[in-house]
Amino acid sequence: IDNDSIEKLGRWPWPRSRVAEGVTKISSAEPKIIGLNLILSEPEQNTGLKEIRDLENLFSLTLKKDTGKDGILFMDAMETATKRLDNDKQLKEAIQRSGKIMLPAFFKDSAIVGDDLAAEDHPLSSQSIQNVSIPPGMDCPRAGEIILPIPELLGAAAGIGHINFGADMDGTVRKERLIYDYQGLFIPSYPLRLAAAFLNVPVNRLKAELGVSVTLGNREIPLTRFSELLLSFKGKRGAFKRYSFFDVINDKVPDAIFKNKIVLVSPSASGIMNPLITSADISMPMGEFSANTIWAILNENYIREPSWGSFAELMLIIILGMMITFVFPRIKAMASSLTFFSLLFGLILGASYLFVSKGIWIRVTYPALLLVAGYTGLISIRFFITEAGKEKVEGESAETNRMLGVSFQEQGMLDMAFDKFRRVPMDDQMMGVLYNLAQDYERKRQLNKAASVYEYMAEYNGKYKDILERKKKLTLASETMVFGDGFLGKGSTGDGLEMTGTGTRPTLGRYEIIKQLGKGAMGVVYLGQDPRINRTTAIKTVRFSDDFEPEEAKKMTETFFREAESAGTLSHPNIVTIYDAGTEKDMAYIAMEYLEGTDLDQFTKPDQLLPMRKVIDYVADIADGLDYAHQKGIVHRDIKPANIMLLDSGIIKITDFGIARISASSQTMTGVIKGTPHYMSPEQFSGKKVDGRSDIFSLGTMMFRLLTGHLPFHGDNPAALMHNILNEPHPDPRTLNPKIIKPLVFILNKALEKDREKRYQRAGIMVDHLREVGRKIDAVMLKKQPVK
Repeated sequence: IDNDSIEKLGRWPWPRSRVAEGVTKISSAEPKIIGLNLILSEPEQNTGLKEIRDLENLFSLTLKKDTGKDGILFMDAMETATKRLDNDKQLKEAIQRSGKIMLPAFFKDSAIVGDDLAAEDHPLSSQSIQNVSIPPGMDCPRAGEIILPIPELLGAAAGIGHINFGADMDGTVRKERLIYDYQGLFIPSYPLRLAAAFLNVPVNRLKAELGVSVTLGNREIPLTRFSELLLSFKGKRGAFKRYSFFDVINDKVPDAIFKNKIVLVSPSASGIMNPLITSADISMPMGEFSANTIWAILNENYIREPSWGSFAELMLIIILGMMITFVFPRIKAMASSLTFFSLLFGLILGASYLFVSKGIWIRVTYPALLLVAGYTGLISIRFFITEAGKEKVEGESAETNRMLGVSFQEQGMLDMAFDKFRRVPMDDQMMGVLYNLAQDYERKRQLNKAASVYEYMAEYNGKYKDILERKKKLTLASETMVFGDGFLGKGSTGDGLEMTGTGTRPTLGRYEIIKQLGKGAMGVVYLGQDPRINRTTAIKTVRFSDDFEPEEAKKMTETFFREAESAGTLSHPNIVTIYDAGTEKDMAYIAMEYLEGTDLDQFTKPDQLLPMRKVIDYVADIADGLDYAHQKGIVHRDIKPANIMLLDSGIIKITDFGIARISASSQTMTGVIKGTPHYMSPEQFSGKKVDGRSDIFSLGTMMFRLLTGHLPFHGDNPAALMHNILNEPHPDPRTLNPKIIKPLVFILNKALEKDREKRYQRAGIMVDHLREVGRKIDAVMLKKQPVK
């Protein structure tokens, strides 16, 4: 009885004659059983019928005296009208003719339940289950009042069943109450009676064991402890075939559809009956709810709550309680977390598996809640204990925090120092300590943090020394100075390291920066001072972030320190000494011996050449230093005049050990040739593995230029230069400088061999040859001196 039927046949309630018409139509299609799910507990109020009966009573007295022809006709007409207007009688006759109509009854749960009055002559005795046993601890719903169809319809119906259902605490209906105890009579549910009728099982053959099962022929329906059936729904609303009442009575539905079927006549139109909230659908009509119950019974698709379910639930609660009490507190946080989630998912998955595959329902809600609540409580207790311990540690004496802060400050961990100092009550002594900390931040060029320290101090005493003025200068400097990507990198002027805004000397590691000495392709060189031993150093900085992606820059930094560590092991009079290496922010630095002098690059021009005898000694010293480094397994890779220092004392020094390889890698990675490639060996251009013989080739190239003022190889572009170094022979140096003696030409030719197997195999051999040539030149010069 849907909205379409109400719209076309008139407002509800309809005359029962119309219901009788529908019942007759359906019955003619020969269904197995019809469920007329309408509460017909009161006679239909028909004012026309009432008036006719009043008139019949009034005139019947007179007509009895005068039975003339007109009186008889009048009485026949009255009787015909009475029959036509008596809709209850029409419905009764339709039900009787069908013989397959099952009507619903309804129990009032709120009614007071009286004593059992069951007797064989009780009107409902024939509608109750006779064979009922009640095991200890089991029960079923009870009621003291029942709403039945009117006696005429009750007597005509094939049977009745109650339509009560039980909703859970959330208002959702998940169970069908199969049995109700009414004054000692056990009345089956409406769907149970329909299913029994379909299976040809009369009500007196039904058997029930309360809280256990109902036996329906050879089918056993499992019950809960309260004699309810846990429903397994076929699907959402619309899972069963539905036909409009209007279409049925107007012959729009073929009779074959109803043949041998269970047909439920039930209202679903809005306003007639409120839909039920079920686990399958939130607005399921009562008729479809009954259909799902019948479907579950006929298909034996049950959800069972086993007898051991309560025991299993209790055991789960006990076991989980024991674990929360004794196991979880004794294992670590990670293991505890994994155990918790494993148990929780195990409970849920296990219960879901039993429910879906076996139809067994185990109550795991309370065990799961216990597990979650217990674990949450345990974590909370641990948190509070940890916090209490943390507060206890943080509540250490002010002196302990101050000493820790001083220790952190001495180790360069300024942030940790500031954190400790803030836990110490402020006084004049702490103001002095914090002032020194702020200056350390300034030296590290962390101007914002220095300003934060001054601001923290100003909250206690803003007039202390010059903190307000320093804070103002630092704030201005942090807004105007370029740090980060521009600092000592692209677009940097190179002097940013010397500026802090307050005149405080910046530092790199433990070294104070005094001034800038120079700037090259890889970074800037500063004059620094080690305050611990008051030693002047040269500090060379390198930034990899300008040429590399972050991951590559990290790898290059690691390589940089390995090379610096290797170069730091070199101890030779002709190799610059490396003292230290480190990083600060994204900049790496090497602290090395400070050399007062000039590099050899200025002596490579034809009009500024050094004397040949000095060139021999200098190159021999350089080769001696290289031979020492090669024996240690270290190759320079970038020997050129700019990397050779001539000190004011006349000593020659090789510089840039440890970063030459980094420079070469940078060139390879970026595809840009930095510096001067004229000194590279053929194997460097070819990409072969480089060894000490590559340094010998570069040294030969440098010696050629120091003797002639010209490079041995030229090219208009890098490709042409590479071709010449790889394939073309170098010119005879004497064509450029006729003063060069033949032995030096031999040494140059040997050092500049393109095949490194024909080149000097060790720099030490080149040293011996150069020293020998030098001794012979000295002997000749000695002979030429006049005798005094």
